[in-house]
Amino acid sequence: MEKRALSMALLLAAGMAGGTGMNDVGTDNVAMALAVDAGEGRVRVTVQLENKGARPVYVPRAIAAATQLDGRVFDVRDARTGQEVPYQGRMVKRGPLTADDFVVLAPHATHRHTIDITPAYGFQPGTHDYHLSYGGNYGADVQALAGGAPSGRLTAPAVRFSFTARP
Repeated sequence: MEKRALSMALLLAAGMAGGTGMNDVGTDNVAMALAVDAGEGRVRVTVQLENKGARPVYVPRAIAAATQLDGRVFDVRDARTGQEVPYQGRMVKRGPLTADDFVVLAPHATHRHTIDITPAYGFQPGTHDYHLSYGGNYGADVQALAGGAPSGRLTAPAVRFSFTARP
């Protein structure tokens, strides 16, 4: 029997990288929530981002707008063993980040995006429990972000879900 899991974890994230001033984002400006729906033979991850600040911020396109993964974006682990679930999806060899790798999140706006990660990870056949988490960066200056300058940390704690993969 296939289990359905809809898990929600909230983390108020921002400014965890410290007050460098380089991106002038302040603390606690961006909230991130992850939800996993592991029903109907698919694992769909919904990312919700909320800009609580008065300035626009830039968040990674990979979690805010991508239709498929181009690399190991999420950390997915077996909940029992802690073993990393192998990433078997598309791997795009690329150069340094550019402004096109980020999406603007307007002041006081909320953005939600869902992506199907089923084909990208090697889920074990049968029913298993997993943990999924994310860690990345955001900032107010897209050029500085693209250049690798210090920025706000965008993270969410692990969300636990059950998924039944076909053999």
